[in-house]
Amino acid sequence: MSELQDLPHGGQAQEAWGKPARSKTERRAHVLHLLESDNKLWIATASADGSAHLVPFSFVWDGHRVSMATSANNPAARNAARTGKARLALGNFGDVVLIDGPIAVVLPQDGSDALAERLKQVSAIDARHVPGFVYLQLTPQRIQAWWSASELGTPTIMKDGQWVT
Repeated sequence: MSELQDLPHGGQAQEAWGKPARSKTERRAHVLHLLESDNKLWIATASADGSAHLVPFSFVWDGHRVSMATSANNPAARNAARTGKARLALGNFGDVVLIDGPIAVVLPQDGSDALAERLKQVSAIDARHVPGFVYLQLTPQRIQAWWSASELGTPTIMKDGQWVT
């Protein structure tokens, strides 16, 4: 069942096989567009016992890092502080972006006012004025992106912090 015409009409099969493969350059441009224009993502971290913790967050992108604001007591913040790594997910079933990298917990006084203002706009939280809040900042080291089954064989577009061409 590898031919499009052999697949059942509608549903996930058509979506998974119906789009043409993009070049890595096209996928890079698409990921950067999502990072610059979207403001919601999912963050996955691991608890001390290894359990997955997956929650939605508002975010901003500064061209180098993805930043979020949350309570220091939030499990995602505690997990990030303990492990120093996380995975972010943007998009949906038909347009997936996974971003892995080191994540830092940053005190509001150590962040910039510009970052605080941008995060306040997307999340309505100003960590500078909410006791116990921190910033989570992830620097991408690996990015995988695909929108069709034809891209699944080569999903990695950033490796070791460098764009793959």
